[in-house]
Amino acid sequence: MHVAPRRFGWGRRALFRLVERACVALGGRALYRRRCLDRLETREEVLDVPGLHSDLEGLTLGHLSDIHAGAFLRRGDLRTLVRRLEELAPDVIAITGDLCVHRVDEAFEVLDELTAYRPPLGTFAVFGNHDYKQRREGELVQRLSERGVVVLRNAGVRVPVGGAVLALTGIEDLEEGKVVDPVAARADLEPGDLEIMLCHNAGGAPHLARPGCAAILSGHSHGGQIDLPILRWLGPPHPGVRVPLGPTQLIVSRGIGALGVPLRVGAPAEIVLVRLRRA
Repeated sequence: MHVAPRRFGWGRRALFRLVERACVALGGRALYRRRCLDRLETREEVLDVPGLHSDLEGLTLGHLSDIHAGAFLRRGDLRTLVRRLEELAPDVIAITGDLCVHRVDEAFEVLDELTAYRPPLGTFAVFGNHDYKQRREGELVQRLSERGVVVLRNAGVRVPVGGAVLALTGIEDLEEGKVVDPVAARADLEPGDLEIMLCHNAGGAPHLARPGCAAILSGHSHGGQIDLPILRWLGPPHPGVRVPLGPTQLIVSRGIGALGVPLRVGAPAEIVLVRLRRA
């Protein structure tokens, strides 16, 4: 299962880089931190799950996506994120990819802050299309693992919660992953497990929804980033922040970082707090 990667011509890429550099020279990083990162919003999504085990009632997941460390987000810029996570105290952290923009080294710069909050049930992540830059995924996995983050590459983890099990599954990015295998990701699940799947690109969600999977957490679209006519179409399609897919809810984060310009209009940088509730 793949989605064709969006490939831009050299002229368009050069124009994007020129605009980005101009924004940096004009103080774009400080502007983005002040206008977006320091005003980070929290969006709560309640998942009503029929027959939810009592031990999972009220469990919360902090969903983070599209950090995009690079021109407008670097070391020291995630202090508000760390403080907000400590206040919210989610039981699980789920990171749905795109830690960097142009180079994997950009991601390394912010990993200490990104992983400063250690939730009681663990932090889990998948890769986004930008995380395959230079094909150094192995290094990124190692750096994340050193900080207690489990990277789900067509893999799943069964997390015991009292007498219940929360199953976190994750697949490689639909555009840049060499192999995308949801069957392998779900291979170790058992009947009765409650599954939450991490998939950076929401484009594959309709094929991933199934009974037992309460939610698919995605990012990629930035909520449009600049949600205005014409401009919103410069980025990847945004399906909406929440889309019902039969028994499964697709929950899409607007993300934390930005691409191209240090601006967000109608698409605030956010943490999504997913709360489980018995229907």
